Amino acid sequence: MSRHDSAPPSRRTAIIATVIVVALVAGVLLVRLGQGSRPSDDGNETPSAAEAPRPTVPAGVAGPAGDAAGVPVGFSADEPGAVAAAVAYATASQRWLYFTDEEIEAAIAEIATPVAASRLAEDVVADVSMAREQLAQSSGRIWWLVRPLAWRVDDYRDTEARVSVWTVTILSAASVAAPQSEFLTVTLDLSWVDGDWRVDGVRDTPGPTPITGPKDQPWDAEPFDSALDGFTRMDGEPVS
Repeated sequence: MSRHDSAPPSRRTAIIATVIVVALVAGVLLVRLGQGSRPSDDGNETPSAAEAPRPTVPAGVAGPAGDAAGVPVGFSADEPGAVAAAVAYATASQRWLYFTDEEIEAAIAEIATPVAASRLAEDVVADVSMAREQLAQSSGRIWWLVRPLAWRVDDYRDTEARVSVWTVTILSAASVAAPQSEFLTVTLDLSWVDGDWRVDGVRDTPGPTPITGPKDQPWDAEPFDSALDGFTRMDGEPVS
């Protein structure tokens, strides 16, 4: 069986894929740097979902100590804990696609600062809803993977941290999105609030992006999916 179609992915399919990736990457990034500390329009801060106690982090463990609303929570109040939180939050959109709007709102309330949570949830729900609608038109399985590759601590203080995470996003959906990858460096500003590290601001920069191997060629979505038949994702989540 040939691993590639005879023709490259259509331009229309590639454009749709790009639109979906942009929407879902917006879900990864939550909010641009500098917006996280801005108060809401009515001057009232949205209460965080973290009024419930966080799971206890064992000594010597960075976290997460558990899940809340379907996302990792419970990180240690030190630099390793900030790194673990940044890596988890930078790839949070891995789960957004499979959440309902209400589940996204609850999840963001768990990982964002109280000031930012309401606005972030509204933005992410809008972006993911658009992507979900497009991907629902796929005639096959949807491969949506967001993975961390490396991290760097840019700044750390007792209650604030800035961590950059190098990530890769992979998307493929038959009839909708040609297989593609996007490499980003996601820089997160974190604040220690209500007993955990929470997202206060984010920015991203493209790359660094490697080229494909010299023996590889672009794949179309159908052979891409067929080649992965029988594979299980590393996180154990089912493929849509």
